[in-house]
Amino acid sequence: MKAILEFNLPEEQNEHKLALDGPQWKAVCHELDEWLRSFQKYGDRHTLKVEEVRSRLREGITSSGLTLE
Repeated sequence: MKAILEFNLPEEQNEHKLALDGPQWKAVCHELDEWLRSFQKYGDRHTLKVEEVRSRLREGITSSGLTLE
């Protein structure tokens, strides 16, 4: 079985980049999920702030060379 993704460049440049960056996005999500799991298990989950989660997410995005644009 083969799957071929086809893009009309440059019109679909953003979609093309998202397809190429998929594995990095998955890794960022996995890392954030593991951090949240660890915090839930060992930390005081009632003190976790949205700002901390956003900061951790953006840190993962930046360190992976990704952007939200």
